Amino acid sequence: MEREQHRRAKAEGKAVWYPILFVALIALIAFLSFYKLDVKYVDPWDEARHGVNAYEMANGGNLFQNTYLRQADYYNLKPPLSMWCIMLFMGIFGNTVFALRFGSALCYVLLAVSAGLFVRRYGKLESLLAVAFLAVNTTAFQAHMIRAGDADSLYVLLFTLAMLAMMRIPEQKNNLYVCGFLFALAFLTKSFHAGVIALIGGLYLILTGQIKQIRVKNWILFFFSVTVPVLLWAVPRYLIDNMTFFRKMWETDVLGRTDGTLHSNPAPFSYYLSYYFGAASGKVTVYLCAFVLILLAAVVFSHFFAWKNKTAYIGWLLWAVVPLLAFSAVSNKLLWYVYPSLVPVLLAAGIGAARLIKEKRILPFFRVMVAVATAVILVFYVHGIVETINRQGTNDFQMLVRQVAEDDTYDGCQVFVEYALNEDGTVQSVWNQQDVFVAEAYGDYECMQNGLLSVMTRSTYSGKTGILFVGDDVYNASVDVYEAYETIAQNGGYRALLVSY
Repeated sequence: MEREQHRRAKAEGKAVWYPILFVALIALIAFLSFYKLDVKYVDPWDEARHGVNAYEMANGGNLFQNTYLRQADYYNLKPPLSMWCIMLFMGIFGNTVFALRFGSALCYVLLAVSAGLFVRRYGKLESLLAVAFLAVNTTAFQAHMIRAGDADSLYVLLFTLAMLAMMRIPEQKNNLYVCGFLFALAFLTKSFHAGVIALIGGLYLILTGQIKQIRVKNWILFFFSVTVPVLLWAVPRYLIDNMTFFRKMWETDVLGRTDGTLHSNPAPFSYYLSYYFGAASGKVTVYLCAFVLILLAAVVFSHFFAWKNKTAYIGWLLWAVVPLLAFSAVSNKLLWYVYPSLVPVLLAAGIGAARLIKEKRILPFFRVMVAVATAVILVFYVHGIVETINRQGTNDFQMLVRQVAEDDTYDGCQVFVEYALNEDGTVQSVWNQQDVFVAEAYGDYECMQNGLLSVMTRSTYSGKTGILFVGDDVYNASVDVYEAYETIAQNGGYRALLVSY
């Protein structure tokens, strides 16, 4: 009787510790996601463009057409779901860099919660270590996803949820419709990138034999779960400019990345494999450590377990391998294209490490070594992420724009820029898109091109007041011209001049 009571007390103690540790690990991921989120300067390319699109949609634009400088934007050819999310958080937190990035950070926290709870089916320690490995997703924390105001974090969350739903299809067929709906949302986030979800789902149904159990009624409902959300955006978008946007989507996101048209980031087939699972940069990545743990667990447990749950194994394998191979095959390569593949690798590493630690048929010394190695990996890479965040820098020009915008006297005015002198002596006077976001979001400014020349060539004096942001080298090269205007603020190598026209 006493032994039974002791056993129950021990089990209850374990049950209490699991949720506490789970919440603590999610809190760690939240800290890494939100810590100093608005300190780094706004990045060019995707983050800046999504930010401008979202701001202009929310301030007099069209919810179904993204614009840049109030003109139709055919450079960012993604559907608007991620922009709508940025709009939502701007509505809550104001038009700030923090609001721009908040949704991405939140999406990764939600990903960790949902993935950790899914892995709970394999065991509590498995769940905890899986979440812990998600906390050391180093590249995703540092580049273009978790702490960036673009589409990738939302996309990877939707991709992950689709995979988790897919692996539940054998348990409940309704998960097929969940997959379809999540695919539609992923398409509305990253366009044709979502095709990888469909490829994995199709292979999974075929290889596991689940496709034989799906009836005509299921296919019809699946069709509607995919098409209805997409059509709710596509029809209003078509009414704006007919097939123009869709044609450019196809030409850029599919043809441009597969036929070599986009030559901006060419790399060999092995690019992702060598970066994430090799030591091409001279450093051992956390993904290589995770892969070694997975291989070790696979070798050890091949002696103990039969091929019992092949549907789960097939799901995990497809999730990890298909995006990696698909994007390795295309000519244009960027690190964030294969972020969806990193999630199952890290989760599987947590599961494998936990199984090795718990397996009593393995020598105790070996189990302790695995536990110590896992702890060292987690501490080392978490520390690295924090160090990287602490090293991130601001931008003198963007900070000057924000400084000037604190005075609402000039809200909504026209602003001009002359960044620097080019080698040929001409002036760089076209707004960088990352600076357009800061100017629009913080001051509701109207960004004008061609700098002081644009001011001086106005045909009539209208009595308008604007601001010219000018680099010190430009100012010093023509002091007699610029000193006629009042300097209202300075920061780093830039100053803001008050101009009238």
